[in-house]
Amino acid sequence: MLIVGERINATRKKIGEAVQAQDAEHIKAEAIKQVEAGANLIDVNGGIPGRETEFLLWLVDIVQGVVEVPLCLDSADADALAAALPKCNQPPMINSITFEQERLEKVTPLVKEHGAKVIALCLSEDGPPKDFDGRIGIAGRLVDRLTGDGVPLENIYVDPCVFPISTSSDAGTFVLDAISWIHAQYPGVHTICGASNVSFGLPVRKLLNAVFLAMLVGRGLDSAIIDPCNTLTRANLLAAEALIGRDDFCTSYIGAFRAGKLEV
Repeated sequence: MLIVGERINATRKKIGEAVQAQDAEHIKAEAIKQVEAGANLIDVNGGIPGRETEFLLWLVDIVQGVVEVPLCLDSADADALAAALPKCNQPPMINSITFEQERLEKVTPLVKEHGAKVIALCLSEDGPPKDFDGRIGIAGRLVDRLTGDGVPLENIYVDPCVFPISTSSDAGTFVLDAISWIHAQYPGVHTICGASNVSFGLPVRKLLNAVFLAMLVGRGLDSAIIDPCNTLTRANLLAAEALIGRDDFCTSYIGAFRAGKLEV
C-alpha cells in the first residue's frame, strides 16, 4: 500500500497558520512524524490565495530538507506545479489532473517532462460524477487520454472521488464498485483516494474512515491519501493487506505488532 501523508495542507487551520508564519520547525515536525508513521510520500499543499506558488516552493524546500521520501505536489494551479517540479529531488506525484481540457493541456506535459506519478481525479467539465457509471466513464477517458499522450500506465493513480454517505447512501458503494472496475479494465493502473470524505457530517468519523479503507483494499485499492499518524487507520490497513494476501507471511503485520503499532 502506497501511503501519501496528507497533513501538510495549508487549507488546514494550523498548517495554514504555520505556512503563513514561515514556521519551518512546525512543518519539519509534521513531515518527520508522517514518515516515521509509514508515509511513502508527503503531500505538500501551499494553497493560500494569492501566494500559492511562493508557499508551495517554500514547502518543497523545507520538507525535502528533513525527509528523503518523494513529494506529492498538491495544487490546482498549473503554474505553481511548473515552478515546483524542478525543485523536487525525486520524481514526485502530482495531485491532480482531471478530465477538463485546460487542465489536461497544462498538466499532462508536466507529468511527462518530469516522469511524475499523477492522480487522475474523476472530475470533468460537467462536474463531479453522480454515480458508478459517471465514475467509470471519466476514469476510462482519463486513463485512455493519459496513456495515449505517453504517460505510462504504472504512473497513473485513478481517484474515483469519495463523497459523504450522509448525503447519499450509495456514495460508498459507487466508489467500491468503481475501484473493482478500474483494476479489471486496466491491469497495471493504480487506484487512490482520500477516504475521509465518506464520513463527513457523521459521528465517530475515524471508525467509518478506517472500515471504508479496509473495504476499498479488498476491492483492489493500492494507494491512499491519509493521516498516517492515525493509529486506527494504519492498523486497519495493515490487517486488510494481510487478509487479502498482499503481506507475504504477514511480515508487515507482525513487524507492526512488535513495534507497538497495532494499538488502536
